[in-house]
Amino acid sequence: MIGLAGLEGSGQQLILRACAGLTRPSGGQICIGGRDMTGEPYRQFLKVGVAYMPSNRLEEGLIAGMTLTDHIALVGRKQPFRVNWKTASERANQCIAEFKIKGQPATLVADLSGGNQQRTLLALLPPDLKLMLLEHPTRGLDAESAEYIWGLLLARTQQGTAILFSSADLDELVERSDSIAVFFGGRVRIMHGRQANIEKLQESIGGIGFE
Repeated sequence: MIGLAGLEGSGQQLILRACAGLTRPSGGQICIGGRDMTGEPYRQFLKVGVAYMPSNRLEEGLIAGMTLTDHIALVGRKQPFRVNWKTASERANQCIAEFKIKGQPATLVADLSGGNQQRTLLALLPPDLKLMLLEHPTRGLDAESAEYIWGLLLARTQQGTAILFSSADLDELVERSDSIAVFFGGRVRIMHGRQANIEKLQESIGGIGFE
């Protein structure tokens, strides 16, 4: 699991969006599972097992005026113009139970708490992902919800999914990352494993070590 650190706007979001096919890189190469994906559209990244979770859950991740069942129907439909609503409702109930979402199939996602919106986003993702790209995965969540979300993410890594995430929470970065990429002034510095602690991370974010 790799964490991305730095002052807001230092490039963390650009990296995540480029690795998801949402932003076209001006240089370099993006390879997923040995396949060159540079310049490929977002849908191609989805097909090879890449998922992106934005920090603004209701603006980019979910549709505010739709229910949990509506979202399940959108991601699960096999035909473009037909929806099996009975199956979608049953699947919504399964997701509510599996991810401990505090809501009902007919609940609007806008009425869910931030933690339950994040659980919903995770419930909508395919099970066999190669790479998850997460932007501030626990921003605005209480400690209990944040811990639960990290439990779900760690379970993904045990299934072989690589995770790249950005966070403004230095404790979260140090505790959850195997390595941390620090962005400063258009450059990147990698801090591996035990090299990272709060003090060193703060110094690196402030530019120390980039001379």
